[in-house]
Amino acid sequence: CDVCAREVTELRLTATALTRADEVEPPASLRAAVLARIATAPQLPAPQLPAPQLPAPDDRPRDGQRRGQPRHPRLSRRVTAAAAAALVTVTGLGLTVAGQQRRLDSERQRADRLSALAAAALSRSAAMPLAGGGSLAVVAVAGNALVSARDLPVLTGGRVYQFWLAGPDGVRSAGIADGRAVAVDRLLTGVGDARSIVVTAEPAGGSARPTTPMLIDAPIRA
Repeated sequence: CDVCAREVTELRLTATALTRADEVEPPASLRAAVLARIATAPQLPAPQLPAPQLPAPDDRPRDGQRRGQPRHPRLSRRVTAAAAAALVTVTGLGLTVAGQQRRLDSERQRADRLSALAAAALSRSAAMPLAGGGSLAVVAVAGNALVSARDLPVLTGGRVYQFWLAGPDGVRSAGIADGRAVAVDRLLTGVGDARSIVVTAEPAGGSARPTTPMLIDAPIRA
């Protein structure tokens, strides 16, 4: 109902404000000022509330009240609102976790498909050796280039393997791979007029242009 919805909103805003509250040291004069104010403020008598009457097991509902209906509807509404707010929070958390799980599953499926494509590339294309060890196979896939490297030597000093697309206008970076990786499968997009894949060992983070000798210059094969 509208009343419950409004109370849920108020509770949520209050909880948010409490999380943002900053703890500060009160001034030394605050206690004295509060006590002085209390001494001069008129004191109202506490309201006399009737003691709640619990019906006996055989009592019948009175004044049109149905059995089991709470005697303090406002308190009941606040409890219900708090429960609704908690339910909204738990539901939101569950949806977030479910969304993250779906994305993780999607990435795993993508990695599995890429590994399958890489295995197919190795079986269809003659792998070429890299200088210093390892091999590389490259296959054109719908305007992209599937690169599959195996038995790569571990690089030291934080260096990385960097892939380059080489064409008539020179080379351009196509990404890096961890220098400690033994096997790398990459689907390089935006191949354009590139004719081969060049691999170099570059400093950590990669380079704008190759700074070391080529480890391999592998043609892109359809």
